[in-house]
Amino acid sequence: MTKLGIGIVGAGRIFGQHASACLELADRAQLIAVADPDEPRRQKATTQHFIPFAYSDYQRLLENNQVDVVIVCTPPVMHERIVVDALEAGKFVVSEKPLAHTLRSADNILATAEKHPGKLSTVHQFRYLPEVQRTCWLRDHGHLGRLMFGRFSRFARWEKPAKGKDGAKPAKKRTAWWGEWATAGGGMAMTQLIHELDLMLHIFGRATEVTATMETLREPIESEDTCAATVRFASGALACCYGTMAAQRPAHGFDVIGERASAHFPWSLESMDQNGREESLREVLEIYPDPSEPQKFNPHTPYLSAVFDAILQGLPLPVAPEEARAAVEICTAIYASALSRQSIVLPLNQKGSCYGGLTAADYNGGSRLKPMPNDQPTAGQMSAGASS
Repeated sequence: MTKLGIGIVGAGRIFGQHASACLELADRAQLIAVADPDEPRRQKATTQHFIPFAYSDYQRLLENNQVDVVIVCTPPVMHERIVVDALEAGKFVVSEKPLAHTLRSADNILATAEKHPGKLSTVHQFRYLPEVQRTCWLRDHGHLGRLMFGRFSRFARWEKPAKGKDGAKPAKKRTAWWGEWATAGGGMAMTQLIHELDLMLHIFGRATEVTATMETLREPIESEDTCAATVRFASGALACCYGTMAAQRPAHGFDVIGERASAHFPWSLESMDQNGREESLREVLEIYPDPSEPQKFNPHTPYLSAVFDAILQGLPLPVAPEEARAAVEICTAIYASALSRQSIVLPLNQKGSCYGGLTAADYNGGSRLKPMPNDQPTAGQMSAGASS
């Protein structure tokens, strides 16, 4: 096998990132098929990317013997059925994050993945950011010392504002299902902050306890648009992770604090030992230099490059299903802690109330929205609002 045939299920917003990455990796892979029940979306994908096979039913894509790798880009609730079917069809499978919309669904996927070891990967592409790779290299080579504390954050907007004269380019809102418990599995935590939750686990290791809170502060969705969590790790380290959909501009970042040095995003390496800092910085930048064009950097490209290389070399795919499940589990623990207002010990019990997911009735985010007065509330008003 010299070049892999790629089929993508789902031609929505994230489709373009994968299609562009496949084009950049044309020496190893070719996008040959797409499946989506929406005809205009399917037609747009095939026209823009010159895809020879297009299907309304993903099962027909699975029957195409030229497709070696199936990339699942559907809403999370559909991941379990498509991933399981693709694995059973003998394909290599790449699933967009989260692995599944509930922990129960993730475990169902794992049960099938165990029958097809090394053939399933989940798209946690931010592991391949140079800043993350540098941090892990510094950790693994002792430059950071014992990890003690971390901070991970993501700020996002509900919609992109209109641009151009008289709003020539209209505002771009989230998809209609965004924030639905039954479709997405949650809001800010499950669909956005899960990037940082994965990075936190990737850098700090196994989590043992979660304490969290969440709220719907602004957006008219049935799940949370804002959340914050504190996590304890088996190593003894602590970390905080927080995010909101109510930001005025998107941003994300992290700080990893070790005994000897600290690594940060946006990138910097800090240490009170200046000689040690300069030596560590020189060594790590030789291995993971800055991209030549950071504004065009697509983290899906190095991620898919690692996937394709693993397949062609006969190795297990990166970001194994157990790792992807861990991110879903810690997200589930955030919901369990926020609803119970208690700390949650990991691993989670399968009999727990959140294991099978939440419903609008469990949380009822939309009804939690309260109109904000025009004037800035007083401290007394804020206290009253917090307790109501």
